[in-house]
Amino acid sequence: MMRSTLILAALTLSLSACGVQRAQPAAATPPDALLGAQSVLTWQALRSGDSGRDVVTLQYLLRHAGQSLSVDGAFGGGTDTAVRNFQRANGLVVDGTVGGNTWEKLIVTVRQGDSNNAVRAVQDQLRSGYGYSAVTVDGVFGSGTNTALRDFQSRRGLTVDGVAGLNTWHALVTGSSTGATGTTASLASQILNSGRVTLGTSSSTSGGNPRQNVVDTANGLAARRGCAGDANCGLTVYLKRSMLQGMLTMANAGNSFFITSIAGGVHSTYSDHYAGLALDIGIWNGVSLSTPNSAHTAARNACLAAGSDPGQTFNAYYDPPGGHSNHVHCAWN
Repeated sequence: MMRSTLILAALTLSLSACGVQRAQPAAATPPDALLGAQSVLTWQALRSGDSGRDVVTLQYLLRHAGQSLSVDGAFGGGTDTAVRNFQRANGLVVDGTVGGNTWEKLIVTVRQGDSNNAVRAVQDQLRSGYGYSAVTVDGVFGSGTNTALRDFQSRRGLTVDGVAGLNTWHALVTGSSTGATGTTASLASQILNSGRVTLGTSSSTSGGNPRQNVVDTANGLAARRGCAGDANCGLTVYLKRSMLQGMLTMANAGNSFFITSIAGGVHSTYSDHYAGLALDIGIWNGVSLSTPNSAHTAARNACLAAGSDPGQTFNAYYDPPGGHSNHVHCAWN
């Protein structure tokens, strides 16, 4: 870390301007909200081209709402059509983007005794997203699902009632927590305590600097975002569990690195940074990435090994879409 210390100041003044685009996060920090109310929670927006666990949840909920589509975790043409049909039928803006208002129209409260596709969505999140391997994704809300959901609610600081209402759905989909005992909060705390991860603290960063982003997450809060000089300015996002786990996995593999940007900085409007899914690495194992060198490839490979999305992980040597010559950009689903 000797070489790292000598160049931290320079790197913190030259944070990346990534052009990677994916999902546009919705606005606001989440107070309690009633089901069906105008969206005031921070949701990860989904659109065509996205994939992953939250897309599976979306597809199950669309099926529950009467739409016909495959549940494969890929937001393709069939899912786009189903979303637009649902938005049209429910008086929403028909744009194919699943933001807060669309999420909250799709969500239905489910509890023990229910049997439907919405229950499958809850079960899939619990089993595949949070490690409750005893839960079977069969659409039947039985005692096993009830036990797992109550444990999830307890760990996330939610009301422990075994009922998947709006706030529980929100925690399942976003990985957010209202207390410091949740999964994202505990991962953030481990990152803060790691001697291998250095988080930038530049006050010149648009939005929150990396360290403050992680400190807020450890405290169960949303992270302050940067923006591209548009209406996204001043918004917040919950850092996603997959990205935090990836960061910790790289550190636990023996790597030391310096993070120049997480949710802050100036990026393209729909950057993965603003969805809480991406990080930029400015120093890798003591080697500055301010100029192209072999450490770029090593850092990118480590991100991929830690589960980052190959299509959203860039460096100076790998088909950069622009703006990644002085860092490695890694994004998770």
